[in-house]
Amino acid sequence: MSAAVGGIGAAPGLVAWRSLGAEGGLFLEAAEVLRVELALQAPLGTAAGVHRARPVVLVRLACRRTDGMVVEGWGECAALADTTYDAEDATSCQDHLSTVLLPALAAQAEATGGLLASLSALERLADGGAPGAGAHERRDRPLAWAALEMAVADAHLRAAGRSLADLLGVGGAAVEPGAVVGTAPDAAQVVAAVEALADEGYGRVKVKIAPGGDVGPLGALAAWAADRAAGAPGAVTPRLHVDANGAYPSDAVAHLGSFDRFGLLCIEQPFGRHDLAASAALVAVAATPVCLDESVGSVDDLVGAVTRGAASAACIKPARLGGVGPALEAIAWCQARRVPWLLGGMFETGMARSANTVLAALDGPRLPGDLAPAASYLVEDIVPPAETSRPGPGAVLTVATYGGPGIGPAPDATVVGRSTSWRTALAVR
Repeated sequence: MSAAVGGIGAAPGLVAWRSLGAEGGLFLEAAEVLRVELALQAPLGTAAGVHRARPVVLVRLACRRTDGMVVEGWGECAALADTTYDAEDATSCQDHLSTVLLPALAAQAEATGGLLASLSALERLADGGAPGAGAHERRDRPLAWAALEMAVADAHLRAAGRSLADLLGVGGAAVEPGAVVGTAPDAAQVVAAVEALADEGYGRVKVKIAPGGDVGPLGALAAWAADRAAGAPGAVTPRLHVDANGAYPSDAVAHLGSFDRFGLLCIEQPFGRHDLAASAALVAVAATPVCLDESVGSVDDLVGAVTRGAASAACIKPARLGGVGPALEAIAWCQARRVPWLLGGMFETGMARSANTVLAALDGPRLPGDLAPAASYLVEDIVPPAETSRPGPGAVLTVATYGGPGIGPAPDATVVGRSTSWRTALAVR
């Protein structure tokens, strides 16, 4: 457990998560790492650049129960094609998973008679407590580590015929998703994109902003929202959340503080990842909540940012924190202190997004997260579409938590087969 979140180890979700696989009886037989290339429906512009495709690194564990039943566990790595947002990219993660983490998992299994590690045993591997692993794997390689953790948890859940939602006590729940709109050349395009999402029922839309591309679009959106509320009172008018991806200089505090007039739900990562002083200055003057994304690479980072006043809300991205386990720690910490929190997204496939949706259903002062179904931004997903609901034209869209066994739906072999650009297998003795 992170040093900063001591005292929350008894949180029910954490207890259930860490006990997963403790009964044993699941044996690791083989493992592989795959890379699939998925096209985005439209280019996504941010202050840092434009993304047109989504490489996804997957981990597959082949296991067998004592009764002979074959079980697969799948994990997904959130690393992008480059290091725009994180020190890890897809290529470095696939290499680290195949040459370090999977061999370390196999060595741990060999030392226990072939048993796949439980989640508590995997924690020891994360800190270098098993053969073949370097120290602090989760801290130094959170995106790669999160993929391994997901695969191990998925295997244990499938072997038990249990869903993550059931494990964490939110089976049958549904959550309100938020969608994302990238930067655009003019305000009219931004308004059109937000309006289209509003018509689909999204109650929250995150808009990417940058210096010179903020006041115009936000003013146009505020006018559009007022007109919509007056002219179509039964229609969904989404709350707006802006994300700067660290694009603003330290002296932009007053400028960003003036955004209070737009009635925003949140301002995300206004300054560079290391500029916590400017973020704290903005928190001190702004009524709008401020959360950090790129600045938060661990649970300790998140807790530190909030406690020093550099963030008034928490953006929790499981992959960036090192997996579901640290995300549960962060959520429990926020719950205990009534800190508003939201689940951030990294344009995952529907498999990883299913896990995030389950976490977003946990109790607490939560805000709508980046949980739009993957089918809304990927040309083709590797899993079936998430179950959504919208009872009427004035109702807000909701996404159901996945109720089948595992972290989420298992990848479609046909889609994975035609999308795979790289793979390597590891035999387990």
